[in-house]
Formats: sequence, structure tokens, C-alpha cells
Amino acid sequence: MYMRMSDTEKIQYAKDFLDKAEPFCVSQLFEYMSDVYFFVKDREGRFIKVNQAFLKLFGYEKLEQVIGLTDYDMVSHELAVLYEMDDERIFAGEKICELSEPVSSEEGIISMHISTKLPVKDKEGNIIGLIGMTRDTLKTLDELSPLQEFQAVLDIIEKDYGKTIKIDDLAKAVCMSSSTFLRRFKNQFGITPSNYIKQVRYKMASRLLIESSVSISEVSYKCGFADQSHMTREFKKLAGLTPKAYRDKFS
Repeated sequence: MYMRMSDTEKIQYAKDFLDKAEPFCVSQLFEYMSDVYFFVKDREGRFIKVNQAFLKLFGYEKLEQVIGLTDYDMVSHELAVLYEMDDERIFAGEKICELSEPVSSEEGIISMHISTKLPVKDKEGNIIGLIGMTRDTLKTLDELSPLQEFQAVLDIIEKDYGKTIKIDDLAKAVCMSSSTFLRRFKNQFGITPSNYIKQVRYKMASRLLIESSVSISEVSYKCGFADQSHMTREFKKLAGLTPKAYRDKFS
């Protein structure tokens, strides 16, 4: 039957209907999609809900086996850092749509997926997590994936983030000119190599602040910052807190 309502009334009707529906009822659709991987995370990056395709991809049988795990429990450190950087953007209020990113299976086989991730808010409008889906676009490794193309660079950054890393050296590692490397890296990862290095240093510093008792000055040294003041400035830009306040928050 045709709805004799104004546009405003139609929007309200739809809202009232969905408010009465089972929470995350739409997620049931994803249980019947074998090439779409659906997931929900809380603010700490822990998985709260996934679909059957997601479980199968990573070699799990039941949802209970995944709840509480993070990307660091399921994929390589390099990929986990990449996903965690995306999560931080979502928790800051951004929406990531149609992002091309690498995903690895239980066997470590990497393929490129197209992902969309959105914030999950509570009734007061506070961001409490994220919801996302990723679609498999490559079925084999016959095509060279961008992650593999830049694997040598990611390995260098992962190994030497505590040292001075020169862009020219990264470009040489993948046999590119510096200008080509800068352009292709940004096209693939959405940020410049320099900013990627900063993000990795920030993530490593975050973990040391939470998981160790070493001094903040030593954390800055270990993570490649010029000094403690430099780390404090960069940390405040990304976390909105000083390193000390961040450590106190999780102590």
C-alpha cells in the first residue's frame, strides 16, 4: 500500500521500524554471502561479531573463538598496524568507503579486498566501535598485489622504525625512483611514506607506554623520535594526549 506521508514522516516511520527490529538484524544478510567478510569491533579493536565467511577465511569454526581477538592475533604485524591505523580514523569520526587493502587468509595468502568501515555510535552519539565489510576482489596470487610490491619497504620500516629512515633508501629497496615511489606508495596506502613511518612509531610507542615501565624518554629513543619533546608533539597530534597522560589512562 502506498504511503501517504511527507518525506519527514517517511524518515520517522523507517527510524521507528528499525528501532523495533532486532539489533544488527541486517548483519544476518552477510551470513549468506561467501565472498563478503563482515565484522564489528569495539573501541579497543576487539572483534565483537563476524559472519561465517570471515570465520572460514581465518580458520575458525565458532563466533566465540573470535570475540575478544584483535587484528594482531589474526594477521601479520604489518597488516595489523595498517588496519589499526584505519580504525583510528574511524574512531575519530571518519568513514572509509571503497578502500583497496590487502587481506591475508589463515594460510597467509594475500589478496586485495575492497573495504568499507563506519563508526558505531551509542544512543548518546558517542563512537563505541566500528562496523565493516570487505569484498574479495582477487582469487589467486597470479597478479602482483600492491602489498607484495611494497613488502620490502614495509619490512624495513617494521625493522628500523627506531632509526633514521631515508625515503631514497626505501625507493631503492623496491627499485623505483624517489618520485615514483612517493606517488605509488601514497596511491596504495592513502598516506605518504613519511606519515606511515610516523604512524608506525606512534603505534610502537603506544604499546611500550602501556605494556612496559621504561621511561618516556627511553620510549622516544627506542621508537625513532628525535627526543622526548618531539615524541610529545607528535603523540598529541595523533592521540590528543601527552605520552604521560596516555600511559596514566591505561595504568
